[in-house]
Amino acid sequence: MRNKDRLRLAVIFLAISGIILGGISNTQSKEVPKVASEQQGSETIPENNASGRGIIAYYFHGTYRCPSCLQIEDWSFDAIRERFAPALEQGTIIWKTINIDKPENRYLVKAYQVSTQALIIVDMTGKQPKRYKNLEKVWEYLPDQQAFYDYVTQEIDRFLRGS
Repeated sequence: MRNKDRLRLAVIFLAISGIILGGISNTQSKEVPKVASEQQGSETIPENNASGRGIIAYYFHGTYRCPSCLQIEDWSFDAIRERFAPALEQGTIIWKTINIDKPENRYLVKAYQVSTQALIIVDMTGKQPKRYKNLEKVWEYLPDQQAFYDYVTQEIDRFLRGS
């Protein structure tokens, strides 16, 4: 079997695994465990944000990154940047990529129950995360960029509205 064929099979396997795992877990927004609330660091809505409320969009990834995982990261950021540019500039929405294999990120991996590539949105008030949601369907929408963008932006809109 050629290397290209092996790579294709690996990508297909990862995509199917993501879809299966996405279907198994709960897709409702969840309260953030205490471990995330206790951590201090850059997971803070900037003080120039008058409401003190905002969203952090985390893209969790491993050290090894397959083409599908890179595509999900690119499309997620592009969708957010296109639809929410003013919110990004004002700090109402913050984009962060997190390598799950680095020891300094273990508290986030544990807090948001991440074991593989994931797009997580977190509703923040100041330094306090209130709830979060794993946007697991990004794997399902990978074949359709517009559907992918729509899904990501609709979920962020819901969080910004507080619903």
